[in-house]
Amino acid sequence: MTTPRIHLLIIKHGALGDVVRTSYFAGALRQRFGAALRLSWITAPAALPLLRFNPHIDDLWTRFDEAGGLRFDRVYSLDDEQDVVEAVMRLDAAAITGAVLDADGRRGYTDDAAEWFDMGLLSRFGKQRADAMKLTNTASHGRIFSRLFDVPAPLPELFGPPRLQAEAAALLGGGRNIGINPCAGGRWPSKELLPDELHTLARALLGPASPIGADGHLVLLGAAGDRLRNLALAERLADPRVLVPDTDDSVLRLAALIGRLDYLVSSDSLALHLGIAQRVPFLAFFAPTSAVEIDDFAVGVKVVSTAADYCSYRKDADNRSITAARILATMAGHRPDLFAPLHTA
Repeated sequence: MTTPRIHLLIIKHGALGDVVRTSYFAGALRQRFGAALRLSWITAPAALPLLRFNPHIDDLWTRFDEAGGLRFDRVYSLDDEQDVVEAVMRLDAAAITGAVLDADGRRGYTDDAAEWFDMGLLSRFGKQRADAMKLTNTASHGRIFSRLFDVPAPLPELFGPPRLQAEAAALLGGGRNIGINPCAGGRWPSKELLPDELHTLARALLGPASPIGADGHLVLLGAAGDRLRNLALAERLADPRVLVPDTDDSVLRLAALIGRLDYLVSSDSLALHLGIAQRVPFLAFFAPTSAVEIDDFAVGVKVVSTAADYCSYRKDADNRSITAARILATMAGHRPDLFAPLHTA
């Protein structure tokens, strides 16, 4: 007898960090449905590498016409752009969860996705109420989406080619490696660690009490313009243990390097999600965005802005309370084996 099949389609194009954390649910869905599941995914070309090696995804597409002629038992419509939602409505789907168009062609969302979309740009309550709901929300992304997908809480996972992992191991060597991802791509200046605080933090991590030692590295992570700023900082630090790797050509190269770190300090960014996916111990700092929403899977800690506009999703939010001193103290509490001497030095 042929095994009955259920065909599900996930539509998630970006941002890349959101693609990473949504990809955890491919494994959870596979665990729920087993061999009966055919799981398809439509994403952006830039996100393809993050999903290409995931063994739980059967079809990986970048265009809606690749789904033409197929019947889906359920479509998870997780993007809110007009053109994407219009394309969703042209699919042959028995059911849709997420962003849809109403009878007048206006964007909205289904009731079974309201817990997430009520806090977003499409919120039926308007932006002001949505922002207030984000601030008072106590549920993480994983918890919310477990309910949306109707699966148990997922496990973080990321799949990449062994070749890049070997290259990362060769670059970083056998010493202790601490990474800092201080920026967030330029779109969110208030997500960044202020330059003076970054310099103070880097100096402390390279100091006499440093856990890095003589054969480890302080790895400054960032792409494009962020990398140029890291190069300038490395020149100022003038320490041969500082590495500023070039990962602009491959998001999986970035992932492989992060996977080799002993600890990661990061803004709310793709680098953070790549670290979480690989269970790298981390400290993340938050000013304009929600710390609660980020699942730490018991491997990380968070430093949260004390300013009145915390979690306001303002690009100019006050991030002055995200200091090197607070970061170092929190790291010492999280991993005293590594950072307690550093904090008391």
